[in-house]
Amino acid sequence: MTWFITDKPEVFRSEAGPFLAARPDLHTMLLSGLDTIEQLRSGGEPPPTVLGWWREPDETATTAAFVWMPPHLLTASRLSQAAATYLAGLLAARAQPFELLADDSSVRAFSEAWQTTTGSAPESGPHLRLYRLGRLVCPDVAPPGAPRTATDGDRALLHDWCTRFVTEAGSLGADLDAFIDERMSRRGWRLWTVGDEPVAMAAMTSVVAGTARLTPVYTLPGQRGRGYGSAVTAAVSQAARDAGAEHVLLFTDLANPTSNSVYQRIGYSPVSDYRIVVP
Repeated sequence: MTWFITDKPEVFRSEAGPFLAARPDLHTMLLSGLDTIEQLRSGGEPPPTVLGWWREPDETATTAAFVWMPPHLLTASRLSQAAATYLAGLLAARAQPFELLADDSSVRAFSEAWQTTTGSAPESGPHLRLYRLGRLVCPDVAPPGAPRTATDGDRALLHDWCTRFVTEAGSLGADLDAFIDERMSRRGWRLWTVGDEPVAMAAMTSVVAGTARLTPVYTLPGQRGRGYGSAVTAAVSQAARDAGAEHVLLFTDLANPTSNSVYQRIGYSPVSDYRIVVP
């Protein structure tokens, strides 16, 4: 049993693609990360890339995988104890800083293995919950205003609000300008406006393996509690469905009970809990 490592996305897709595609909801971060790597490689200089897949003894099927584009998040699928242990050893040997995102049980297994391997316990980061959209439920009482697609004229506003979002919620996992531009190129941003004044925003990733993920969702502090966040989320959720996404997903911080309840009211149901750890 071992991890196989490559920096070639075409090799990784051949070896781990069927495994990832079997549960695109659970593997949304790996699939979108792989898609980003492929797009960057097609457009110019290849980014730093570490891709891994795991196989048990005498097995030909992949049963775990990770995608890492340093210095961004290393995202892993569900890991067995053995896979987590070997991954801890592999990463410790690289001596390169990283943050790991995986489901709760995998993070626990990895953290135990990391402490055994290095003598130090990883620092626990945000506790997240992955939600999947069922039937979209529009708010019973719609707030004033309407959604619109963001345009090039909104770029400065999006940059400002994304910067505020990062301050409140943490990194978006990518260069900010590239993050904004990628979603802008696909008309993936929605603004909720009241009297032509933007009060909230939301965006969606591209549709990969029938899956799109909403990130970020942000409402100006002075406009919160008025239904704008749920309204703009519903609008971009419908846009994701219209773009062909079978699975529409989003992550929430479990430390924020308001956002968790808002998303459930408009049709999102929990899928799995995740953690970020920083060795």
